[in-house]
Amino acid sequence: MRSLSELEARISLIFANSFRNLRQLKWNWDNYGRAFLDVEGKGNSYLVIIDHKGSGLIKLDEKPYFELDRYHVIIPIPIGFHRVSVELSNYMDFGEKIDPTPGIPFYADLDFNAYKLYIYGSSIIDLIRDNKIDDEVKEDLVNALTKALKEAYFESVSREQLFIASKLLRVSLDLNRMYQSIDDSLFGIYIEDENRSKYEKALNTLKEELSKLISKYGKRGELVGVGHAHIDTAWLWPFDETRRKVLRTFATILTLLDKYNFHFIQSASIYYEWIKSDSPELFEKIKEKVKEGKWELGALYVECDTNMVSGESLARQLLYSQRFYLENFGKLAEILWLPDTFGFTASLPQIAKLGGVRAFATHKVFWNDTNRFPYNIFKWIAPNGDYLASIAFGNGKGGYNSDFTALSVLEQWRNWTQKDQPMLYSYGYGDGGGGPNEEMILRAEAINNLPILPKVSLGGTSEMLDKITPVEEWRGELYLETHRGVLTSHSKMKLLNRRAELSLREAELWSALAGTYNRDLFKNLWKIVLKNQFHDVLPGSAIREVYSVAYQELEDVIRQANDIAYTAMQKLIGNEGDNLYIFNSLPWEREGYIFVDREIGSQKTVNGYVVKVKVPSIGYAKLEPIEVKDKVSIKEIENEYIIENKYFVIKVGKDGRLISIFDKEANREVLKRPSNEIIAYENIPGWADAWDIEKGYFETNFKMTSIASEVVDSGPIMVSVKFIYKFRKSEIIQFLRVFADSRRIDFITTIRMKDRELLLKSWFHLDLNSEKAISDIPFGVVERFIWNNTSWEKAKFEVPVQKFIDISEGDYGVALLNDGKYGVSINGTSIGLSLTKTPIFPDPSTDLEEVTFTYSLYPHLGGLREVIKEAYELNVPLRIVKGNSSEDKKSFIKVDKLMLESVKISEDDDSIILRLYEYNNSRGEAVIELPFNIEKALSLDLLELNNVPREIVVEGNRVKVKYKNRDILTLKLRVSR
Repeated sequence: MRSLSELEARISLIFANSFRNLRQLKWNWDNYGRAFLDVEGKGNSYLVIIDHKGSGLIKLDEKPYFELDRYHVIIPIPIGFHRVSVELSNYMDFGEKIDPTPGIPFYADLDFNAYKLYIYGSSIIDLIRDNKIDDEVKEDLVNALTKALKEAYFESVSREQLFIASKLLRVSLDLNRMYQSIDDSLFGIYIEDENRSKYEKALNTLKEELSKLISKYGKRGELVGVGHAHIDTAWLWPFDETRRKVLRTFATILTLLDKYNFHFIQSASIYYEWIKSDSPELFEKIKEKVKEGKWELGALYVECDTNMVSGESLARQLLYSQRFYLENFGKLAEILWLPDTFGFTASLPQIAKLGGVRAFATHKVFWNDTNRFPYNIFKWIAPNGDYLASIAFGNGKGGYNSDFTALSVLEQWRNWTQKDQPMLYSYGYGDGGGGPNEEMILRAEAINNLPILPKVSLGGTSEMLDKITPVEEWRGELYLETHRGVLTSHSKMKLLNRRAELSLREAELWSALAGTYNRDLFKNLWKIVLKNQFHDVLPGSAIREVYSVAYQELEDVIRQANDIAYTAMQKLIGNEGDNLYIFNSLPWEREGYIFVDREIGSQKTVNGYVVKVKVPSIGYAKLEPIEVKDKVSIKEIENEYIIENKYFVIKVGKDGRLISIFDKEANREVLKRPSNEIIAYENIPGWADAWDIEKGYFETNFKMTSIASEVVDSGPIMVSVKFIYKFRKSEIIQFLRVFADSRRIDFITTIRMKDRELLLKSWFHLDLNSEKAISDIPFGVVERFIWNNTSWEKAKFEVPVQKFIDISEGDYGVALLNDGKYGVSINGTSIGLSLTKTPIFPDPSTDLEEVTFTYSLYPHLGGLREVIKEAYELNVPLRIVKGNSSEDKKSFIKVDKLMLESVKISEDDDSIILRLYEYNNSRGEAVIELPFNIEKALSLDLLELNNVPREIVVEGNRVKVKYKNRDILTLKLRVSR
């Protein structure tokens, strides 16, 4: 019986011998500096490219054909004469910049019997190397391969064959030294082996022996494979390079699908839009493969982040992707394919189902650093009690970029918890794109013929979904126990995303009401926002070049949206006139403060004059200041400021810390100890610099205190105090602001960060007795236990929030609001809001730009509704518009009990679409009032295609609609204007 090294040496030389009639070719160069050559394909002809630099698109007769990267260098050539050219990028697979070179091209005829014998043999050796395999099985496998190799005895090998093998294999046999030791004097000795029939005989012998072993030991379980190319929309390379990666990858997959029977999945409808524009002929071929069922679609415009985006953003991710698929491919994507996204919000299964999705699949839950995710097939229960069939795959070697080696299959199968259900196996080179190669597809055949491994089918996710039966249940968010820092890295990216979402909300609402809605324009603006919500862009884990594009794009969206909104608001009040009107886009009557540049009998501030106004629900009112009967005052006593308004007596140290907040109405202290405690933590998490927060980040910390302070506004309507913090080379400017009759305490904060590898937090220590915190998520809220009883709770030392986090007792609570931050720590009743994170990699300039944002403390007697209203009011300011309306005030839409997230015009006609959600975990009937008579009302899904059953009654300009707990509603209202 041969040893493993003996077997490996022999199959390595068989691999070398599988390349026949090898001859080195030479690139020619056209007038555009592109390399090309002419070659004749004779059946099993291939181009083998060695030592190239850069990623390239191989064109066959000027048409996109194949990828050239470190994993795709063996390129099939069809029968006939062809011109092969290569277009190289100066990026390697993972974004490494180089000077591109096309490498050394070789022509070869591939002996498939020899090549498959190598595939089978290396798979057997892979399996034998596993130390958990029974010795009897190992011995039988060695005997089977030994017997087969007797038929494929070694006779000869050429120098060129050794050279190719030395470049493509990493084995114990030193093929490179063997090649280098052969010089020209040995010509005639080292020649290609002409005895080819022995390889077919050996392969057949091996298959017969393996068949006997399957009879003896059996197959274990079932594997459903799906080809995949995980292509990041931007990451260590810019968007433009991804566009080239997509073209290269899709060309490769189409070439392989013409030759082999397998299924391939690709998400992100933006990629199909690119291909449709860049290569219409390729796009038509994809349509054919989709029709055949071999090319599977994944929902969403990009594989986006799901924790930091709004509910409406997720709705648009589904709306635009699914409608594109339906229009171009005649079908919807069945699966929400998010292998690499950094955690999943609790409302995602509900949103996905309303977007036409049948199932969810991810690998990322197996990146947890503390707890092992318990399931592979499960029902993911949504907040409304509905569920989405879900698959967690790739737990083991290869993950979502698996390669069909025996060890990868074996490890993932061992980790597959529900062995009564088939295992999903995603194979293909990713991150840089490319997807499967021929070797993987042939390895799948070998795995299917090996004992003790699962039976293999390449039927893809469509087959998988038909075969699984979810039983286990998981309710709530799929929190990722790593990459916690992505909630904070790149402050400006987070702020622009929030503002872009809300600016589009304003623009769509007012233009829908004014009759100026431009559907195509809004779709284009939304797609810019959606693209930049990709899971390495919004999270702040991409390179500097990505943000130079993203920032400009989002700033342009915000500017355009604001202009659209202003034009629509002016139309609603009349364009001519110098009267000032205040617009409120939130669905409740609102009192609030605005700053104007003219004196209207109110307090003078550094920002102009502060004025209190009242505006009806989603409407406007002429600017008529409300008298503020209550006053706010400030006193300076030694090292403290004492601020008092209607609700609080606030003591603030000149070092910037809140010493005390005494709630006069509730007759209680708000703080347990001094708060707004700004602390800089050293954070050096290793390779995942921008992604991670160290578990022990708190060990090295530096408390920051204000070095200077001054009273800027002293009342009677508003008090503000300016604090200046300096730390090393960094600076923070903060204004503490309190209004006369408001419970909100604002911290308007400007950060100028120069120092690296820091995590900055502001801590609030609350004098509350509670077990849970609640915060908003897309189209809803989530509750989290705030004490570290279990390892699952300890792992959540940094969690995602959106506009607020609230900790409440039975009749009292405190919320921390923000207008562009997403990461918080909860330690009992202490909340630490992450303000900035300054990694070195992959963008060493992270947060060097000046960023201004606001966070607010909101002690309250009311419940969740009051918190949500205050959080939205912080994020959605009142707007001032010039005009001359015949009405001093007007309300366009009134809604009770539900949150109105967005108003738009239907994708199919001029009907108005309202998107609402229930946040208080209650059921009932809501009344919605519009300024138009309503002819018909429908309850639809997010795609505006299918009815969602619910009771609706139309009464003139009012709609009564029944809702259930945690509902997400899309109402289509046909109105007569």
